[in-house]
Amino acid sequence: MKDKLKEAIQTYNKIANLYAEYTETKIMQYQISKFTSVLPGKKVLDAGCGVGRDVAYMEEDGLDVIGIDISEGILKEAKKRYPKSKFKLMDFRKMSFKAKSFDGIWSMAGLIHTDRNEMPKILKEFNRILKQNGIIYLAVVEGEGEEEVRKQKYENEPRTYVYYKLPEIEKFLGEAGFQIMHSEISQTDTKNWVEVFARKIN
Repeated sequence: MKDKLKEAIQTYNKIANLYAEYTETKIMQYQISKFTSVLPGKKVLDAGCGVGRDVAYMEEDGLDVIGIDISEGILKEAKKRYPKSKFKLMDFRKMSFKAKSFDGIWSMAGLIHTDRNEMPKILKEFNRILKQNGIIYLAVVEGEGEEEVRKQKYENEPRTYVYYKLPEIEKFLGEAGFQIMHSEISQTDTKNWVEVFARKIN
């Protein structure tokens, strides 16, 4: 079986600079404002932070943010663009943070290359490091199954997307101890996204 995450890491290491140029200006303004408005505190983890765009934006809102990513190349770009922000190389399947360390977890597209069968374990790990009543924002690509994608603008390097339906994500979150606050399917030029805001309840 192909290791989708390993493949994605290798691709992002190769295309980090290109990826930064294409994604850096795509601020999730509405989602970040909604996220910050319901946080019980100011300490936030950006899980799968990419080139640091959202970390820097949330810092401007006065939040204490740390970004983690599993791609060294991507983090190198993040640190180059936002040298005052905090970033760590870390696998969110097994994080080194202490229990109840964060008021919120932001994961915009952080889990889109992760095996479906690993989602429950990851969400339980997110639950572990969140404080009681902590907030999670999760966005994954809407659809069924999975698909290898190669884009010319990214030098046709392979990335495998794992697609989800909204009820599936809501079920995963519920089983991991979260209560759904708001969920929707949103559209961009090329994809539909499953977006969920949830609160840790146990």
